[in-house]
Amino acid sequence: MTAAGDIVSSQDKKLPDVCLLCEGTYPYISGGVSSWVHDIIKGEPHVTFSILNIGSHEGWHGDLRFQLPENVVGLEELFCHNAPPTPMDGPQRAALERAIRRFRKSSGRRKNPSRLLRALRRIHLEDGVDDDLMADLAAGDLSLSELLYDDASFELVEEMAEKLAPKTPFGDLFWQCRAMNLPVVRLLTARTSPARSYHSLSAGYAGLFGAVEAFKQKVPFLITEHGIYSRERDIELARADWIPDRRALDDLGSRVPTFSPLRRMWSRFFRRLSQIAYHQAVKIVTLSEVNREKLLVDGAPRAKTMVVPNGVELKPPPELPPLTSKPAPLRVGFVGRVVPIKDVLTFIRACDIALREVELDIRVIGPDEEDPQYAARCRELARTLGREKEIKFVGMQPAGKIYNQIELLTLTSFSEGQPLVILEAYASGVPVICTDVGCCRELIEGGPGEDAALGPSGIVTRVAVPQDTARALVTLARDRERLRRCGIAAYKRVALRYARTAMLESYGELYQEIT
Repeated sequence: MTAAGDIVSSQDKKLPDVCLLCEGTYPYISGGVSSWVHDIIKGEPHVTFSILNIGSHEGWHGDLRFQLPENVVGLEELFCHNAPPTPMDGPQRAALERAIRRFRKSSGRRKNPSRLLRALRRIHLEDGVDDDLMADLAAGDLSLSELLYDDASFELVEEMAEKLAPKTPFGDLFWQCRAMNLPVVRLLTARTSPARSYHSLSAGYAGLFGAVEAFKQKVPFLITEHGIYSRERDIELARADWIPDRRALDDLGSRVPTFSPLRRMWSRFFRRLSQIAYHQAVKIVTLSEVNREKLLVDGAPRAKTMVVPNGVELKPPPELPPLTSKPAPLRVGFVGRVVPIKDVLTFIRACDIALREVELDIRVIGPDEEDPQYAARCRELARTLGREKEIKFVGMQPAGKIYNQIELLTLTSFSEGQPLVILEAYASGVPVICTDVGCCRELIEGGPGEDAALGPSGIVTRVAVPQDTARALVTLARDRERLRRCGIAAYKRVALRYARTAMLESYGELYQEIT
């Protein structure tokens, strides 16, 4: 754990009202969730916040991307790993096998089994979350050395091998079990500054940490699921190259992944972390009824769940340009992080297909440093297709200027919650093409009653089908009157249902309840 910047530690002042738990996002990474966090902090000036960022390893991020508001009184970091995890090569795998044999000969048995190790066994091999499990997790009585070398730890791996993956090479499973358990032990044995309440911005590691800290300190715990953490991890697991087996999915748009035993273990692990967070939370907030139903399937108690949609600041109604008989190329933009879950490759392929029929001026707007390898693949695809002139990668842009540059927002994500960029586009009268993920269909086609009566504010497409997105681009490029109608509906929709004031009022009431 390290302090960052010149922020005063919350140990040196009275306890902050809320400790915000951010897993790899605010204040070091730009994007929708980080912008949402910043908006919440600024919108609740009478609430004091500390920020605890949970990252993978020291050095994973650069400088702060946000100027922290005055009501942020602490900033700390925790790391799940000492160094970036990397896949094993052949020599490393052979060395691991030798280490396992040495381990079996030299390890010793602890006289009193660790409660935290007992909790890990329940997470991997049993169902259900109760206060006994929370108490074992809170015990924090397992050192990294014991996790790595104690005989009881090795026996847990053996039991997992027997019950969960009996046909998987033991060396592969041994390595993956260590990768699952090590971050949990690091987080739950760390020392951090206390707070009057905890608010996690996702389930997973941040949710686990917040749930256990709240249990130990007997303070309230709140969780906001922008997406569905376990579902998003399933998408990443399907394409993960650090798991030593055949790639799980040929069609990443499939709704039911076919996982190998190792990938199933990881999927179950992430879902169990979510269930621990749901058990301890006093409230579980999500962004739409669609996502609320998914939370219930994953084990969230219905009585704890509530829906608070994202909100944006409304602007005066945009001035619509006049229709012309020969319109200029349609200005299309992708806005967001250039990372795999946003499936920018499908966006580029769709634009290539559409450009064969209509004129488009295309911009990829957003940070690309989070996954440089993927960003390089995207640029290379544009070059391979011969579309460098039409598809421009312009990086981060000031929020106030983005929607003056484009007439149509296009998202091809594998997963979304309730994309803030869609609401921002709507506030500028910009319609949207988006894949059918999260609550995007409701954002585009409207919810019940008055919202649906406004008409569509864009077009919904299938996941990972560039032909679908291309067809939507061609349709709106050729029918500028339809594009205009979608833009009018977009502005009316955000004014009707997604005002920033309503969101801040809801969180103000929640914070008042828990602090």
